[in-house]
Amino acid sequence: MTQAVLLTLLLWGVLDHTSAPDAETSRSSGSQELREVTRALSGAWNIEFTISPNEALPKGGKGRGIEVWHAGPGALSLIEDYHSQGDDGESSGLGIFWFDDDLHRFQVVWCANDVPSGCMTISDGATWKRTELTLQHRWQSNGAEHIMKEVFSDISPTSFTQTVYTGTDPRSLTVQYVIHASKRARTQ
Repeated sequence: MTQAVLLTLLLWGVLDHTSAPDAETSRSSGSQELREVTRALSGAWNIEFTISPNEALPKGGKGRGIEVWHAGPGALSLIEDYHSQGDDGESSGLGIFWFDDDLHRFQVVWCANDVPSGCMTISDGATWKRTELTLQHRWQSNGAEHIMKEVFSDISPTSFTQTVYTGTDPRSLTVQYVIHASKRARTQ
């Protein structure tokens, strides 16, 4: 082997070795948050929800369903599988969450039967603060900005509350849905 080839291989090995910890470090800064959220939400959950009065349901409504949460491939993401039936109809969705170190938040893709294009990226992603997961999405419609904020709170090993707020001003969002989840018993 020539000295030039040996030197090239040696430098490549050194450069590869020195860059590997940086890659691991940047990947791992959000991995703690991802592990915490995955640990908090993993499992199958029965859900019951109430719908606030709106144009379609002037008296509000109710519904029930199931959410199943689990780690994605390589435990690098969190996946939510959602299905419900209620006074507002049947809803099915799939959410994929992963931590983006550059943005310091979770990125979220939501695919559902009520999303006109099939899937959408949640514009402002999601944040995890201690034991609360908050998603926020903004969009334009008829010349006005609309906001949706979804908060997973009171998370325990057996239950959590999920509240969906909407509006046009972040200071005056109104509650649209309140979902109460309870952990399903494992079947043998």
